[in-house]
Amino acid sequence: MGSDVPPDFDATRKVQLPMWRSVILIVGLIGLTSQAALFVAFWLRQPIGRDPIMFGKWAFSVHLSFIVALPCLFAGKGAYRWWLLASSVVLFVICFYIVVIE
Repeated sequence: MGSDVPPDFDATRKVQLPMWRSVILIVGLIGLTSQAALFVAFWLRQPIGRDPIMFGKWAFSVHLSFIVALPCLFAGKGAYRWWLLASSVVLFVICFYIVVIE
């Protein structure tokens, strides 16, 4: 009588990931966060687009963070895994088009 939530829902919300999957997921989140930070840095730091050497380093960092984040985010579980993967891919595609345009 106490809870309105079905017991099956409570059981699925409390599923714990194994330690290795948790660590890999955290690495993926760090990669995704660095992708977002690099995207914001491109718009806030004007010299990135003007200096070819700095732009090359920026592009390398974007690609490296995507390569790290994408496989690591597969270690997650549930619907948020797909949101994180989609965010990583969208950020990469936007940054890739920035590289192509420049």
